[in-house]
This record gives sequence, structure tokens and C-alpha cells, in this order.
Amino acid sequence: MVANGKVDEILSRCRDATSQAVEKATVVKNSASSGISTAISDMRDKSVSASGPGPCNACTSDGNSQASKETGECLLPGELVLSTSGGAEDREERRADDTGEEEIRHSTDEIINGCGRNIADCFKSGLHDKKLLTIAGAMGIVWLIISLLPAIGINPLPVQFLSFLTFAQGGLTGGGLGFIGGIIGKGLIAYFVTLVIAGRITSESTVSSLRSFAANFSGKKWDAVSVSPLLIGVGSALMIYNFLAGTSSIFNCMVGIVAFVVAARSLSSGTGCIRKIFASLFAKNGRADTGFVTKIMAGWAAGFGLGVVLSLLGGILGGYICYIAGVVILLAGAGLVYSTGRKEGASA
Repeated sequence: MVANGKVDEILSRCRDATSQAVEKATVVKNSASSGISTAISDMRDKSVSASGPGPCNACTSDGNSQASKETGECLLPGELVLSTSGGAEDREERRADDTGEEEIRHSTDEIINGCGRNIADCFKSGLHDKKLLTIAGAMGIVWLIISLLPAIGINPLPVQFLSFLTFAQGGLTGGGLGFIGGIIGKGLIAYFVTLVIAGRITSESTVSSLRSFAANFSGKKWDAVSVSPLLIGVGSALMIYNFLAGTSSIFNCMVGIVAFVVAARSLSSGTGCIRKIFASLFAKNGRADTGFVTKIMAGWAAGFGLGVVLSLLGGILGGYICYIAGVVILLAGAGLVYSTGRKEGASA
């Protein structure tokens, strides 16, 4: 009897503790929901109104300024723009584009360092933005919950779908390199989602970018000269995709879908750090062929799409199929560029 009384007392205390925990969780949930709703509303209002100069506004000074503002080029790596002396220099570079060449005013190292500084500056700015932090924090909680549920034996189809949709497995596969890539990939996903919620990435502008991407492949004459830059872009993107995804699998391919959309938008605007890096790598005497660089960027976007397709095949080659395919395709493209360049030099 005494034992039964103690058991009843313990059960009673457990019920009381559970009730209190539920009440506290409800308060936290309501508070978080209110904070997120307020953040989304404020961000939508801000996106409509004209914003003053800020730490990241310099990132939008290159190329199509409207496209830059919509895509948030400061933090989306595929569209990052190197801030230089200002609009006059950028306009001069665009005039050079009309002649079929781009004037490259910075070395590859300078461009990479400039992009890195932009990322760091905009990240620091984001740390002081309560709205961004609220949404990022909410996504972090979602990732944590979705990652823990399978570990305790709860993994129904809805949980698997949410895992795919949110890239929850990012950083959990592929070893140390996959961990680093997954963290970067989650950052890309989080900021992309934030821009979508804030209304700065719209379905209309995205569809327009995809149409522009498709136009790069329709009605074209394909030979070794025109295919080689495409292969360079595709191979490079495949390796970057596998790095961000950790391993090429269906649950990790959302980062590839987002990267494809980002790359298509960058291709449409004709700006971005990735474009400038490729242009500097293939520049001769400080000038790069605009058509050649554009084809590399078309291949860059296509490579992320191909990476998603290859991920649907499952864990082939241990989930590193995109690394292997990327290296092969990149080497093939580089070989074609070298061989066609030698032929052109001999004919000249």
C-alpha cells in the first residue's frame, strides 16, 4: 500500500510538471509566432519603401541595380558583386560589353577578397537585424527538430518531405568537408527563404530569369568552341553542389535547386562575383570575351540543375557522383578550350 501511494504521488508530480511544461511551451510558441509575423510584416513594408544607404547597398552598384536589389546579391554567393569605385567604372565596363568584351580591372585574388569582404560586412550587418535573426532562429529550430525526429524513431513521410524541403540534413553527411559545405548551404537556404518571405524574390522575376536561362540553349550552333565554356561551367557547378550538399542524395538536393535559381538570376542580370571570377581567369590583356563568359555562366546554372538530377539516382558512388562527374566534365571543357585555342593560334 505504501509503495502504491508513492507511485501515485510520483505520477501526480509528473502530470503537474507536464502541464506546466505544456503551458510554458504554448507561451513560447505564441511569442515566437507573433515575433515572426511582425518580422515578416515589417520586412514586406521595408521592401516596398525606398531604403536608405546601408552596409549592403554598395553591393548593388554593379549591373542591373533592380535585379540586384531583388536578389539580395550581398549574401547570395552566386550573385555577389564586387564593390569598386562606383557607378562610373561599372558603366564603363558595360559599354565595353557592347563591343563583345569585358574590361577586367581586378585580378582574381582581388575579386575573391572583395567578395569575401562583402560577405563578412553583410553578415555583420545581418547580426544587428532583429527581423533577419528572428526568421533565421525559427529556421534553426525547425532544422533541429527535423534532424532529431528520425533519431528517436519518428520519420514518417511528412517528416522526410520537410527534411528535403528545408535542407535539414545539410552538414550532417560528407564528413568534415560536408559539414562546412552544409553550413554554407544552410546559410544560402535561410537567406533565400528570408528574401522570398520579404517579397524581394518574386515568382514573376524568377520565371523571367528561367526563360532567359533557356534562351541561352535554344537556336544555338554548337561546336567545340561554343561547348567548351559550357562544360567548364557545368563541371565547376557540379563540384560546388556536391560540396554544399555533403553527399548527392534526394534529401540534400534542395540546396541545388536554390543554387540553380540563384545562378539563373545572376545569368539574367549579367553581374556577380562568380561571373567576374570566371572572366578574370580567362581574360587576356585585361579583357574577357563576353560571350565566352556568358556561356560559362549558363553552364554554371545548368550544372546545379544537373546535380539535382544526378542526386535523384540515389547514393551512387557513395554520394560523391557529382564530384567525379564535375572533375571529368571540367577537364573535358578545359581540354577543348586549350585545343581550340591552339588551332586558332595556328590558323592565325
